[in-house]
Amino acid sequence: MDTAITSSLTRALPAPLTGALTSELDMQTFQSELEDIAIESLQALRAGIELPDAARDFEQFPALATFHQGLRDALFVELPREFEPIAQALRGDGQVPSGMQNLQEQLVDMAQQLDVGGDERLALQSSLAELLVFESVRLQLLIVALGSESYEMVGGEEEDVDRIAWQEVQALLGAIDPHDPTLRPVHVMFASANISLHRDAAARAEALRYTGDDFREELAMQGRLKAALRRLRLPESVLLENALANLLGTPRKELMELQAERPVALAGLSRQAMDQRVSRGRRALGRGQHSWPTRRRPAIFDLLRPNPPTDS
Repeated sequence: MDTAITSSLTRALPAPLTGALTSELDMQTFQSELEDIAIESLQALRAGIELPDAARDFEQFPALATFHQGLRDALFVELPREFEPIAQALRGDGQVPSGMQNLQEQLVDMAQQLDVGGDERLALQSSLAELLVFESVRLQLLIVALGSESYEMVGGEEEDVDRIAWQEVQALLGAIDPHDPTLRPVHVMFASANISLHRDAAARAEALRYTGDDFREELAMQGRLKAALRRLRLPESVLLENALANLLGTPRKELMELQAERPVALAGLSRQAMDQRVSRGRRALGRGQHSWPTRRRPAIFDLLRPNPPTDS
């Protein structure tokens, strides 16, 4: 695959990350992983499978699905202190790191050249660019949707956020001029997706008016529980969400399968260590918020969310 996207991403990385990607081995690994993701992304598009669906299919598209889930989990990783100014800049409170300002224009430009039946190398590059544009819009929208309990309390799921982000990217990608100096293309897509998200939430709330009290209360309980779990350290959050799957109305997974799908959260933990964290976490949740294994340092989600909680 052409190295244009790899080079653009590397140049856009904030300064604290440059040391992690300076060696030839690291750069080769980085490029290889991106190529695996691009191959699966292009395979999905050629098969007529939309990226939000392919990105949740760990069996058929393992590299793509792991990347998709890993980006989401990375929002909840506790940030070292030196990274906080970067997150604040992304929020608009400071200078955006060099290289990041032009990256979205480059990605949109590359994505607009996508021809799944054309030159293989160009198709791989363009499909990866389209994926990265989608993920950028999706992650920003996810922070908004999960920034309060309200979206999940009316039945909205993270999969719905993916769908809305994808629809807006597909609708606007070909209509935006990435070279227009007055536009930031990904921001335009996010703004449109944000409107669609609020419309979806309003439609769900209206539909709930015609359901029973028990169903509404179940959705509200699940929304509050998910929001509470997001306050925990990432490993405990993922493990307890799985342990409480029956309450959340989701399928429960075996711990080793869960670890394989969520390496950002669970890599390096033994089965015994995961069992112990689940047991301790369950006990802590029953003792009140002062005992919860919450994050000791803020994550990107905490710094960028529109509705930060107030501690009681």
